[in-house]
Amino acid sequence: MKMKNRVLFYNLFAAILITSLMTMLGCSGGGSGGGSAPVANSTVQGVSRGVVTQLGTVTVNGVAFDTTGTTITMEDSADTALKLGMVVTVNGTFSDSTHGKATRITFSDNLKGPIAEFSNASSSMTVLKQKVTFDSKTVFDDFSMKGTGGVALGQMVQISGFTDPNGTIHATRIERHLPDWTSSTIVELKGTISTMSASTFTIGGLTIDATGLTLPAGIGVGSFVKVEGTIQSIDGATLKATSVSLRKEGIENEDGDKNQMEVEGIVKNLSGNTFMVGGTLVNAGSLTLAGIANGVKVEVEGVFANGVLIASKIQIENAVPPTTVPTAPVASAVGGFNQATISWDGVSGATSYNIYWSTTTGVTPATGTKIANVTSPFVQTGLTAATTYFYVVTAVNSVGESAPSTQVSATTTSAPTVPATPIGVSAVGGANQATISWAAVTGATSYNIYWSTTAGVTPATGTKITNVASPFVQTGLTAATTYFYVVTAANAVGESAPSAQVSATTASAAVPPAPTGVTAVGGAAQATISWTAVTGATSYNIYWSTTTGVTPLTGTLIANATSPFIQTGLIASTTYFYVVTAVNAAGESASSIQASATTNATPVPPAAPTGVTAVGGTNQVTISWPAVAGATSYNLYWSTTTGVTPATGTLIANVTSPFIHTGLAASTTYFYVLTALNAVGASAPSAQVSATTLAPVLNGAALYAANCAGCHGALAVSEKRGRTAAQTQAAINNNAGGMGFLSILTPAQVQAIATALNF
Repeated sequence: MKMKNRVLFYNLFAAILITSLMTMLGCSGGGSGGGSAPVANSTVQGVSRGVVTQLGTVTVNGVAFDTTGTTITMEDSADTALKLGMVVTVNGTFSDSTHGKATRITFSDNLKGPIAEFSNASSSMTVLKQKVTFDSKTVFDDFSMKGTGGVALGQMVQISGFTDPNGTIHATRIERHLPDWTSSTIVELKGTISTMSASTFTIGGLTIDATGLTLPAGIGVGSFVKVEGTIQSIDGATLKATSVSLRKEGIENEDGDKNQMEVEGIVKNLSGNTFMVGGTLVNAGSLTLAGIANGVKVEVEGVFANGVLIASKIQIENAVPPTTVPTAPVASAVGGFNQATISWDGVSGATSYNIYWSTTTGVTPATGTKIANVTSPFVQTGLTAATTYFYVVTAVNSVGESAPSTQVSATTTSAPTVPATPIGVSAVGGANQATISWAAVTGATSYNIYWSTTAGVTPATGTKITNVASPFVQTGLTAATTYFYVVTAANAVGESAPSAQVSATTASAAVPPAPTGVTAVGGAAQATISWTAVTGATSYNIYWSTTTGVTPLTGTLIANATSPFIQTGLIASTTYFYVVTAVNAAGESASSIQASATTNATPVPPAAPTGVTAVGGTNQVTISWPAVAGATSYNLYWSTTTGVTPATGTLIANVTSPFIHTGLAASTTYFYVLTALNAVGASAPSAQVSATTLAPVLNGAALYAANCAGCHGALAVSEKRGRTAAQTQAAINNNAGGMGFLSILTPAQVQAIATALNF
């Protein structure tokens, strides 16, 4: 079991890594945790649950799905087409981050009933005792006026949206249905049972009277159900049920595990790095949860494995910087053995919460002991037995801290208590196995699973599997068989009541199909083999050879490979041939189509640089050259003597083109050769090039002032104005007027003085 779970983990890690790489290669969009998108020119099977934001090519969670040939399932026969604002589940393939092909789209509403209360001021209404909120993005359809202008009490409406931890439905679509409500109209509600006694239970503030009906096996507190029936008034507190059925909240994962999943909804049951979105358990791993709290609307992308969505990106939806402090939380506290559990409802806009506690009533933030940055539920341990503790909770955002909640209290027990019933239980069938998952229960030290192939399993009738952890994979099951499960939480005191029953059907015993999309790419002493995941496969084998026509009989086996697989230690300049097979409990598939890859040739030093040039300047030379294939650096060798080589020249290492050689003498010729280098070594030197630095620029006026002005006056009034260089040089040579001392001047300096005199 440990080895199988380890293999599943490694496969899952590889899938997440590939998703992350695909994001870096071109996924658009932002988020608090990173992104994911299929690689271009490939398709990835997946499932997406979210709001329809565009029709034609149906757009959900930013992906436009081609619906040609798509099976569209509408739970209510009155719904005849997909519409904007509907929350749907799309099964299909993703071709890139914004395009996909839908094979099936499923729509199921939240409720259908009459409007009992309505307020534009609070952007809310009440239907079947359920609070419904709306905003500027909510689609209002089939009313007499646009938006909320045509809304009236008693109108029959169908609502689609997301339910938060408080049971409030945040509507994405509100559609009027005619005729309007009467006492004989069949209404409908989906929700989680909060209390239950015999054939009566509650969902939110609505009491369901199911007397006379045969309730589904395993129904209980925490079960997600669909109820149909009648109410006697628009604000009636009791619904007389005509049918009650167990449902799955959130994604119906009928195709088994997916390589990609996108789910949009409201966070609840946040604990550590896990939380629920609808009926889907999300594991955030190491992603940041900044700004995420119970009640926050999010979009999550990732890999669905063993009944859990392993997130690769979490994005907060409609995140708007707050302008006021949050409202005060609504809190509760329950005592346990030397501990107390403090819980509260998520507050819109809150980014963290603080608890203040005392053993004296009347605790406030000023008088209580502070516990900062807590999440609900928070378990305070190390308390004194049989003692009452008092608590208030505050909500915090970037603006500040809310007023405290109403004080709550809890009295610790002198002995530990039995943990609560597990929730969020799911079961997913596979090849001769089923994966059972659930959310952690506060105070539980272990969990038990009870299973049967007959519905209505209980701890008394089921087969017990003790000390399991979520997710748990039960193997060795019969193919094409439905298994039923309940989960209990246990600690030193005892065992909780069983969870709501869940079921999973194992896959038919069939060998998986041959892998497709097999490619092989050669590298330096290695080859990378990749393929598309195969539905129902639990592992893959690679067979290879240096001879074409490789088969499982003739090739060398690489077992339990994952895509992409890198085979190392290969021979340079050699072609390798590969086929891949998929494996599950039923056996091994046929071979894929053969793929081949040729490894790189043995590396050699780069070629000698060509096209090298040198240009002289003032006390410097600029050397340039085009890049050499395979070179990682360049060395320059120089000399003032022609015939320079790497052995005789002065080295300047790691130069880049163009390189400026500075600090040189004027009017001097410099000679250069260049070599290119890589990890293997250096190239032969380039052909020699040379450049001569410029002569110094002479200042004739300064030379005149220093050598001539004492005898002939300032330059502007000099008696020698108009003299040529030849005349001046002759006077110096003949020592005319004692000018022989100026024989130290060079011909260039004499010319500069003559130029200055001829202004």
